[in-house]
This record gives sequence, C-alpha cells and structure tokens, in this order.
Amino acid sequence: MAVMPFFYDIIRTMKINVYVETQAMELNKPFTYLCNEQVYVGCRVKVPFGYKDCIGIVTEINVTSSVQNLKEVKEVIDRTPLLNEELMNLAKWMSNYYVAPLISCYKTMLPPALKPSSTYASIVYESWAFKKESQMPLTKHQQELIQSISFPIKASEFRKICKSCAKALIDKGYVEIRQLEKNPKLVSSSVDSQFSLTKQQKDAIDKITQSSQTYFLLHGVTGSGKTEVFLQLASQALQQGKQVLILVPEIGLTPMMIERVSARFGSDIAIYHSQLNNQEKYSQYKLVKENKVKIVVGTRSSIFMPFSNLGYILMDEEHDSSYKQDNSPRYQTKDILIQRARVHHCKVVMASATPSLEAYARAYKGNYELVSLNQRVNQKMPDIHLIDMRKEKSMNGLSSTLIQKIEQCLSRKEQVILLLNRRGYLPVVKCSTCNEVMTCPDCGIALTYHKDSQSLICHCCGRSFYFKSECPKCHGHQFYQLGMGTEKLEEKISELFPEARIIRMDADSTRKKGAHEKILKEFETRGDILIGTQMVAKGLDFARVTCVGILQADLAMVRNDFSSSEIAYQLLEQASGRAGRSDKAGNVYIQTFEPDHFVMKCVLSHNYLSFFQQEMKYRHLGHYPPYVYLCTLIYIHKDLNKAFEIANKEKEFLNSLKVLGPIEIHSRKDGKRVRLVIKSNTKEELNQKIKECFTYHSSLKTNVKLDINMYPNRLED
Repeated sequence: MAVMPFFYDIIRTMKINVYVETQAMELNKPFTYLCNEQVYVGCRVKVPFGYKDCIGIVTEINVTSSVQNLKEVKEVIDRTPLLNEELMNLAKWMSNYYVAPLISCYKTMLPPALKPSSTYASIVYESWAFKKESQMPLTKHQQELIQSISFPIKASEFRKICKSCAKALIDKGYVEIRQLEKNPKLVSSSVDSQFSLTKQQKDAIDKITQSSQTYFLLHGVTGSGKTEVFLQLASQALQQGKQVLILVPEIGLTPMMIERVSARFGSDIAIYHSQLNNQEKYSQYKLVKENKVKIVVGTRSSIFMPFSNLGYILMDEEHDSSYKQDNSPRYQTKDILIQRARVHHCKVVMASATPSLEAYARAYKGNYELVSLNQRVNQKMPDIHLIDMRKEKSMNGLSSTLIQKIEQCLSRKEQVILLLNRRGYLPVVKCSTCNEVMTCPDCGIALTYHKDSQSLICHCCGRSFYFKSECPKCHGHQFYQLGMGTEKLEEKISELFPEARIIRMDADSTRKKGAHEKILKEFETRGDILIGTQMVAKGLDFARVTCVGILQADLAMVRNDFSSSEIAYQLLEQASGRAGRSDKAGNVYIQTFEPDHFVMKCVLSHNYLSFFQQEMKYRHLGHYPPYVYLCTLIYIHKDLNKAFEIANKEKEFLNSLKVLGPIEIHSRKDGKRVRLVIKSNTKEELNQKIKECFTYHSSLKTNVKLDINMYPNRLED
C-alpha cells in the first residue's frame, strides 16, 4: 500500500511542451515542463520562466525529454482547448511564413480574455435568478410574486421586484442565484427579405456557384451591387448548413454591412472588430465556437474565428491596406483566408471596384476566376470633373467651382461628401519669426495642430503635446497656417454655408464606441455635408448624395513609395463612387494641380483596366510587386550609426538577393530606424534567406532591434 501514491503520481504526471509569452525570436521554441493535471494541446498554463511566472500555450503532451529537474506547471488555466487542430497548425504556418514568434501568432488568434498573456483580460460574469422547486411554506404575497416572474431573470431585476422577500425566497429554496458569463447582444433582429437582382448579378452568382474554382475576384464598379451578391451567396451556404465569414476592412464599414446582413438574416450573426470591449469579443468568439451562429461580420481579426464548417469567405474591398497587420505577426488577411479555405474546402470571393494589382494580376493569369459587374444597378456612373487648381480661383483651399456646386446641391435638398485625407486643423505649424517647424521629438515629423483640444499630435506615433501658442525656439507667438485638415475644413465650410448641417468623420471624431454608426445614421437622417478622411471614400451608400468634392487630390501621389499611384487611384475612384448611387445623377469634383497625370485620366473615364496596364509596366521596369516579393528589415537603436553598422553587415549577408539601402527612415519612441528592402523572384527563396538572416542577426549578440515585415503592401517611411 505504501507504493500506491508513488505509482499514482507516475500515471498522472506527464511532460508537456509549452510556448511561453515572449516576442523574442531567440526564444521561439518549446520549453518542457512537468504537469500533474489533465491538460490538452491548445490550453493555457501558468509556468515558472526565469525569475517570474508566465502564461504559455501547450503545443505537445506526453513528450520525452532528457532534461533533469524539469520545472512543474503551476496552474492549468483551461480545461478544454482554446484552439483546435486547424488553428494550431495555422499558427505554425504563420510563424514560419512571416518569420514571427509562434506565441505572437497564438495571441493574435485569440480574443483578449483568452490570450496567452499574464495581462489577459478576465471574463465578466453576471448574477441570474433561476426558479427551483421547494416544499417550504410561502406567504400569499410570495406565491404571487413567484408566479408573476418570468425566470430566468437577472438577479438585480429579481431583487427590484421582490424588494422585501428576495432573501426569503432564496433561503426557502424557491430561487437559486447562478453566475453566468455576460453575453451582450450586439445585433437587433429585423428581417427584410425584399430584394431584386440585375442580370449581371444573377450571372455573377451562377458563375461563382457553378464553377469548380476556389478563388474568385468580383470586380464590380461602385454601385453595381456587390453586397447583394454576397448576401445571395451567404443565403445559399446557410441553406446547406454551412457558416459564412464576411470581411470588411475597417470599423467604419461594419455598421452598414451589419445592417444589410441582419436585415436579411435576422439577429443570428456574430460581429467582431476592434471597438468591441473584451467581454463582447469573448462573447462573439464563443458564439462561433459553440456553433450558435452561422454568419460572422468582422474586420481583419475575425479571420481567426473558430469555424467548424465554412461555406464561403466573402472579402469586401479586398484592395484595402487595413487587411495587412502592422505589428508582429505582420500577416496579410488574404494569405490567411487562403489557408483556411484549403482546410474547409470552401470558396473565397474577393470583391472590389479597384482591385489590388496583385489580385487582378492573379485573375489575369487564371489563378483567380474573374467575375465582372461593369454596370451600376441604376445604370448611371457619376460624371467626373477635374478642377485645375493652377488656374482656378480658390478660397481657403476651396475652388470657386466646388463652392458653387455645393451651393447648388444644397438648394436641391441633396447631400454632399467632401474628402480631405488629412485630419486635424493644421498639418504643419511653423513659427513666422524663426521658421521653426513643430516636430515630434521621437519621429522627427511635423506635428498636426488640433484646435478642438488645443494640442499638437504626431499622426505617426500618437504622442500629444499641449500647444501653448509659443515657439519653443524663439518664444514668438505668430505662426504660419500651412495646409488644412478636416477640422479646419469643417470650420471653413460652416462659415460658407451657415445653414447647412455639417458632420465630420475622421479618426478624431470616431474614437468613442459606436461613433461610426452614430455619425452615419445622423448624416443619413438629417445631415447636409459629410466631411472626412478616407473613411468616407468607400462603402457608403446614401441615396441623396449627388455631389462629391475631393480636396488636395495629389497628396497620395507624392508619397515616396512604389504603391503611391495605386493608392491614389483607389482612393479617388472609391470616393467618386459615393455620388449618384440612386435615381439622381452624381457629380464628382476633383481639385488637382496635375490634371494630366495618368491616374487622373483613368479616374476621369472610370477605366481601371487602363490604369492596371500602365501601372504594371512601371512595376515591371522597377522590379516591384507583383513581379517580385518584398521584405523590409528595420534596424532600431538609439545610436543611428550602430543601426547602420548592423544593417550594412546584414546587407552583406544577403548579397545573393537584391537589397536596397540601408537608408534612415522616421524615428520612433524606441530609437532611430534604418531600413533595408529585400527583393526576390520567389517566396521560398525570400522566406529562407530572411530566416537565415535572423539567425545571423542573433549570432551578432547586438542590442540593435530587428523588425521583420514580410510581403509589405507599401514601404514604411
């Protein structure tokens, strides 16, 4: 009998491999621990690591290890796996493909309340009252109350109703208080099945459903009814008992898509985006994991929802840069959805009026099947007008032509959208005495003045400084007013049209939860003029918008980036598409200093194919994507010379590839930054060489930080 406890311990104790929370690639490997509890792959555990306790994810159980004196797991946090086999394998693929720590991939996949991190958010519980059977005697009043209440009910409501006898009903066993996870309801139910399809929409749906191809590019002009095609495909998947993921690039588009989806399918959907709080994200994640909903509408991170039977992945505005994650792991959503489609054997439809060059090139080659919607539902594209600002009279950055057209539009009780892709009041604050420009001490770029908060804000790192209206160099109090942001534009438009109801939509006005939805609803019901950044350029569908004005249209084209023309074309064409989407004719007025630029001419004629052909010639000559694959390596250190030294060493290490740089780019809070751009003809070669480069970087034992960005859409500056 004396040996039984020892034998029992041998049976229960097992060796497990754990990836511990750390962003260091040097520690991107499993660590073995002893575990005396039942645990599964995909569960979180708390383990001793170095001088502290850390949270990790179990990746293997019952492993063999020759290491003596293994440390023991301190706590098994989860009793069932958080990540299924598909997602565990996907994380490993991401870690290898993007050269990122595996634990960072796990963190990216899970909602905050479930992250493998020592700072993970706790799950919120609520108290609920449930009815029970009991033989204890009740007063007449107590009997009446019990019969009148519809159980289960929130405990707080139960105590309000039964103020004097709540405790007695609990003590006598008629009511039980239970703790349940808070489950916020995010979607209201209102079903509207009224819809009609154009011939092109019917043909597009038939082509997608009948094809043996997996990946489709739905190239539809603005207003051609791409969303209705999505809804029809989703309906077919639901009839087959399958799940559907509808991706939108940013939060601003989520309210309108949710409204369309819920109107068609009711409240049986989950939504997932960054403005949900931790409990809401956990609740939506759990709905999908437990198969309680069939449709998910979400932004980039919703691609990691724990689906079990996907029928369609529908990606709206596939060209949008928001689909690229900007911190480790720097994943591209399109890459992830392709991996998930392979596992679920589902079809993927990527839609855009201005497809990315990469997507259209794949369709051109036949890797994607091209499906076209080249006519608007109302059969009428908006008329584009280029306003040459070299010749036009202007007032505070507004041409006399645009002012006149806004006035005419308002007189007809129609709506106006004005796009200025710069938020704040003044983009540059410069002292008129000594010409000192107010710059960010971390990034070295001009601070933007925000009049509402009397602050100077860096739109690169986000730091904010109170503006004392005094030059820090000469202490002067006079400043040049250079340029204009949306805040100043709102002020000027208010002066010109004092009777108009003006609404502003940018990163500053949409900080609060639900702000996007509130602003869009306000503009739809009572607004006259909507002023905004690129948020107002895509996805918005308002019947009364007949006039769109685009200010400082040349800004996007002056960026020192291979993708500047593509970004400019997409922004201008998408913004133009907001006008004339109903039965009233639409007009778009683009203020430009370069009316002869090929981007402007392509927008003028709504000619995507012409833009594609010209831009691809430039990409081919310059040896840029989609003809090659890129990676950027950014070296960060307080000492610029040290960063350059390591960058030059690693450029020599990568001499079998085409390497551009090193060059200095804008600083950040953590130091000076130096960039290398690496080009390769194959992903396999690039991926292998970057992994070798990282191993070499580690061998240098340097304190220069290395930031790896595989397959960037654009170059950081």
